Amino acid sequence: MPSSKRNRVIPTSKTRKNRKDLVRRLAANVQEAAEKYSYIWVFDVQNTRNNFLKEVRTEFDDSRIMMGKTKVMLVGLGATREAECVPGVSALGPYVKGDIGLLFTDREPAEVEEYFTNFSNVDFARSGTVTSQEIRIPAGELHTQYGVDGGEDDPLPIQIEPTLRKLGIPTRLVKGKVVLEERPDGSMEDEDGYLVCKEGDTLDSRQTSILKILGVRLAEFKIELKAVYSKTDETVRELGGMDVDVAAD
Repeated sequence: MPSSKRNRVIPTSKTRKNRKDLVRRLAANVQEAAEKYSYIWVFDVQNTRNNFLKEVRTEFDDSRIMMGKTKVMLVGLGATREAECVPGVSALGPYVKGDIGLLFTDREPAEVEEYFTNFSNVDFARSGTVTSQEIRIPAGELHTQYGVDGGEDDPLPIQIEPTLRKLGIPTRLVKGKVVLEERPDGSMEDEDGYLVCKEGDTLDSRQTSILKILGVRLAEFKIELKAVYSKTDETVRELGGMDVDVAAD
């Protein structure tokens, strides 16, 4: 006899989230933070990495950082003078678009700008990344950490050689060392080594796998400040450009 479908147990982990509730919560959190803190920064993230964002959150543990749908965050701030949660904040509207986040803080602008000017980290590139430099494996024995400042120049372990061959790199083992394969006459197909990518290339999964094996980090995680709102002055200042003041009634 088939089991009854009326007495099925539905795991709570599979219940659907109420998206409308999440949207309302984000907008409410943005409004609450805007009313609490003196400054609101709009920032753009390049090559997002959660571990680096966590580092920034730890540094600004006395502040709040929010990222989400820009339309929802703009609703929380107030897109018009009539709807804004604090006077003048609607002037941030032109900057709240694209892949951006909001930093709510009481720290002085000079301190915030200095921190983000000096903050950057590098990580392995992902598929779709546009390279900023040419990467070429030199002839001879293959080593790790090409192009990484301060990285140790270690020979590649022999266990990785089959993987490199599957990725299309002409390698072989010579006296326990991984080297680029030579022609019968002892010359290289390319005297300058094996070209992994050129400057301006859009990387595919094969290239990113090769770069990761070699220890090459091409993706720079950096946060660029776009604009800041001051509750004291009720104005918005564009970073690297003109001040954008609140329009008079």
